[in-house]
Amino acid sequence: MALFIQQAKILITGNKLTMKNLPYLNSAVIIGIILFQSIFIAPSINQLISTNEAAVFLRYIWPIFFIIIGLLSLISFISILKNKNQNSVLKIYIVISLILMLSCFFAVPFINNAKDLENELLWSILHMKTVFFTLISLILNVLIVFKWNFSSVQNGKN
Repeated sequence: MALFIQQAKILITGNKLTMKNLPYLNSAVIIGIILFQSIFIAPSINQLISTNEAAVFLRYIWPIFFIIIGLLSLISFISILKNKNQNSVLKIYIVISLILMLSCFFAVPFINNAKDLENELLWSILHMKTVFFTLISLILNVLIVFKWNFSSVQNGKN
């Protein structure tokens, strides 16, 4: 939460140097969030708490997960527009990441409903869609970090 407040202050005050690199920072944070959630949180849930408690927790945490990544992507996109960054590949990657995470966020009620109705086929399809979209978002954000670093080296801003 503190990161969001700090980023909001940067956006409001218009600190050009920091805002210019904000998409890079946000992509690194997105990578960390996705890896942490996927490696530590998701696999541990059913081992640590009961099935009913896990269901409640997962229904709470996944929408937050998707919306945080979506907000970071939105902030990155606004930052790129504000700084008049001409790199259209970065813009496309960020917009795709935003759209994918919003799609996952809006799919959550349908996933929950499919589980409640014991429609395992629909639940599996929707769940795999969110996994696939999250994986694509992870890859895009890794590409953003590498492209950002490559652009900095090319421009002599090492």
